[in-house]
Amino acid sequence: MGWAQISGESVIYIDLCSSSPLIGSIELRRHLNWFIGKTHSPRKAVLKPRIVLKEDAALLTYMAVFNDESWNVTSVYFRQDNDWKLVHGHRSLVNHTQPAATEVPLLVKNGGQSFEGLIQDLMILESGAMERWRKGDPWGFIEISAPDVTYFDTGTRQRIDGRKALEAEYALREGKIFYDVMDFIDPLLLVQQDMAVLVYRFLSTWLNPDGSVARRVPWSCTEVYVKYDDRWLINHTHWSIIQGVRPQG
Repeated sequence: MGWAQISGESVIYIDLCSSSPLIGSIELRRHLNWFIGKTHSPRKAVLKPRIVLKEDAALLTYMAVFNDESWNVTSVYFRQDNDWKLVHGHRSLVNHTQPAATEVPLLVKNGGQSFEGLIQDLMILESGAMERWRKGDPWGFIEISAPDVTYFDTGTRQRIDGRKALEAEYALREGKIFYDVMDFIDPLLLVQQDMAVLVYRFLSTWLNPDGSVARRVPWSCTEVYVKYDDRWLINHTHWSIIQGVRPQG
């Protein structure tokens, strides 16, 4: 229950066992309670810890190595009542893959999503970059990433550090990723001064010629934005497949 003890009341937590973000300390405690007495793999190492501090907000990222697996870890802390509290955690297996089937509960709303204020501004950036990405052009995300951006996703065996390294990774993917429909699901925002944490689920969908769904991949995404002068830029990205599993073999 260590994660629950250091978390704020409004924590948003993502791991591979949940099909949607866990919201609030009560829900997180209920989730973690299931693991009591069931996890006994000692942690062997913490690799490449990195911290970004912005007044009363801190971003910590690292890779945690256990006996049989490695994890990408993103943790965001806000100072609350003179104490540091975990407000967002995102954990995923390194190099995980999509399971054969996943149940993802979705709230279907009558009408489009509407946002106001900063979350609207950030969602405009995200959706604009993603519209280019689904057509084989990843460079929209580079344009809204900071020079010191870091990056986790399903295909990276280690954290990517810096925009130059991310550009090299995206160059390998340019013109190779295409899908037909993109859906942002229930975006959430946490803000503390010059750091903003945007969390959402995402569906990338491929269609058959008749318009029916051929394939769909459900994702969890964390985008940590930091304000540089008067511009919000991505300082850290963490993508994971919902309920992702270890590769076979």
